[in-house]
Amino acid sequence: MNKKLGLIIAVQAILIVALFWVLIFYGKDEYEAYRNSHEEDISSPNHVSAKNGISMVSLPLATQQNSGITTAKLLASTFQGKIKSIGNVIAIDSLIEAKAKYLNTKSEIGLVHATRGNNQQQYQRLKTLNADDKNVSDHAVQDALVAVNADNAKITASELQLKNLQASLRLQWGEELAKLATSDQLAPHLVNLLDRKNVLILVSLPADAATPKHGSTINISPTNETSTPIKAVYVSPAAQSDASGYGSYGKTFYYSAPAESLRIGMRVYVEADSSGNKGSSGVVIPNQALVWYGGKPWAYFKQGKNKQGDDQFARKPISTDNEVEGGWFNQGIDTNSEIVVSGAQLLLSEEFKYQIKNENED
Repeated sequence: MNKKLGLIIAVQAILIVALFWVLIFYGKDEYEAYRNSHEEDISSPNHVSAKNGISMVSLPLATQQNSGITTAKLLASTFQGKIKSIGNVIAIDSLIEAKAKYLNTKSEIGLVHATRGNNQQQYQRLKTLNADDKNVSDHAVQDALVAVNADNAKITASELQLKNLQASLRLQWGEELAKLATSDQLAPHLVNLLDRKNVLILVSLPADAATPKHGSTINISPTNETSTPIKAVYVSPAAQSDASGYGSYGKTFYYSAPAESLRIGMRVYVEADSSGNKGSSGVVIPNQALVWYGGKPWAYFKQGKNKQGDDQFARKPISTDNEVEGGWFNQGIDTNSEIVVSGAQLLLSEEFKYQIKNENED
């Protein structure tokens, strides 16, 4: 009896387990259908769509007001920022050598002038004696005249040499730096160039940059080190281009700077004021309009309405290169655009949820 009872119990247990798995197998599809229909009933409406490859977030006015999303019109603005360029510390050995040559030539002319004065006096004296009953010979008078003519020739040749030297200096260095070799009346920063207390910087600026004003300054710093910017004083337009090729596309100018941390051949970073230029036209993107996504700054702009009459918003990249008061100067944006100044982060979250949903469906 015990064996039969145990067998009956075992069979009943097997039947119960089998029925349990049958119920699970046939009830699974009905459960999935119920769950999906239930989720569809409670899912939130989709506010994001794609238009010309751009994600558009559409929201009715009531939702915007409840979420604190507000917009403002952008206004036209101009920007006069800093001009960033590069320069090169150049040698002025040839200029200093030219000055030495100029001074030597002037000294020689002075000596010849003094000699010519004596020779002219001698010639006049001999000429007078010769006229007075031939007290001196004609040959002596002739020799004295030859000496005077020789002095005149030397002076003419030396003065021509000076003029050629001055013209060569102006062609090579420009009018202002040519004065280093030809004038004793020099500005302090030019005197410091001759004394090796200053160095000469050849600076390249953009082609549309205005010519710097007399006495204006720029900030420079060596490219191979981090240091406090050095003030460089404007000298003159350069008569040569930047042969290194870094800035040969623009205008070049000479600047003078203290020589303590600068050496011949050094490259330097340049930061100049662009106040002499007209400035660039664009708009200012308010700070509160920026959202960061993927390590880049963005802003949402109103893009009209959809078929249901809801406002549409599109995310666009923003440049943070030029910071101004209250925001960032940007170009290439319509000055009449409406930008989201409050609630941009909510729009980004909505767009991000849509992207995740699409990825999961794929």
